[in-house]
Amino acid sequence: MNAIADIATRPRLLDRLDQIDAGWLTAVLHQSGHADADVVGFAVTPIGAGNVSDTVRVDLTHRHPGSAPRSLVCKFRCSGEQAHAHGISSGSYYRETGSFPVIAGSCRTPRLHWVAGGHDNINLVMEDLSRSTRAGDQIAGCGPDDARAVVTELAKLHRTFYPMPIAAAPDWAMTMAATADYWSDAIDRALPLIREHAGVQLTAQEMATVAAIGAAAHRWYTLPVARATLTHGDPRVDNILFLDREDRTVEAVLIDWQMTGWRNPMHDVGYFLSGSVTVEDRRAHERDLLAHYAAVFGDGYPPEQITRDYRVQLLSGLVTTTAAYALLPLTDAVQALLLALIRRNLAAAIDWDSIAAIDE
Repeated sequence: MNAIADIATRPRLLDRLDQIDAGWLTAVLHQSGHADADVVGFAVTPIGAGNVSDTVRVDLTHRHPGSAPRSLVCKFRCSGEQAHAHGISSGSYYRETGSFPVIAGSCRTPRLHWVAGGHDNINLVMEDLSRSTRAGDQIAGCGPDDARAVVTELAKLHRTFYPMPIAAAPDWAMTMAATADYWSDAIDRALPLIREHAGVQLTAQEMATVAAIGAAAHRWYTLPVARATLTHGDPRVDNILFLDREDRTVEAVLIDWQMTGWRNPMHDVGYFLSGSVTVEDRRAHERDLLAHYAAVFGDGYPPEQITRDYRVQLLSGLVTTTAAYALLPLTDAVQALLLALIRRNLAAAIDWDSIAAIDE
């Protein structure tokens, strides 16, 4: 009887943010352990860019204030048709619905209150950290202290599931080989768009590197994966929140698990350092940050192997940014974001001669 009652009181799966009501919010809180919650009013405030989702902060009014949270963050499928189509075709909704409960506890994430959905929808309700943390700024990038905090959380995530044989990978986890055609095709479509929208800002060497990654992308996606774990897949700094502690240390909170997958651990580290840290700071600190990653990770992944994997896996940032030119609406804001990313991605790929490493 209790199981039947539990099913009956579960929040229904909503299609749009404007379907949120007090009863649904109350049911969400009941499911997350706040049995005395009784929401009688709420206010919704959009947060985030909304490139592949619609995300809002919901401030709650309770009939009898108790232990229930006073606000929540709710993430729903994107209302924009092009971005929503990408969310379905890329598996983003299905992946985040499946991954969030699994990765909770492996690294710092917002507390999960409720998640439901599938291939074409997501209702994700999380702890509201929007007032207590700093949001990452992708265009500005992050400094060495923030970067160290991110690398710490990535190492914790990776060591929790490492080593993971492919047979143990969840069915929702993105794999490189399975998505090679999708992303390679997107990169092919993106190349003329990059020439049109960013060609003036890129040097001849940078444009040559863009062309080279277009030719090599499919080979990169189908490289053998000898060392694998669950990875975030999209740890850009604007998918990270930063908590400044009283002792002047920084804690990173990883959000947006739409590209979680079974990959080499350096996929995440290379993606983050090559796109979210300024070129100058990356060059000055990346060796120390790789050493810090190795220390947090512990035994089982030698520092020299980390460095070898990093050289080729840092292309994760470049291939994803390149493909994004074909997958996102190229508004002025999106173009500014992508230009900041691709210039850093290209600098890292050139510094490490990473495209040559694909065939080595």
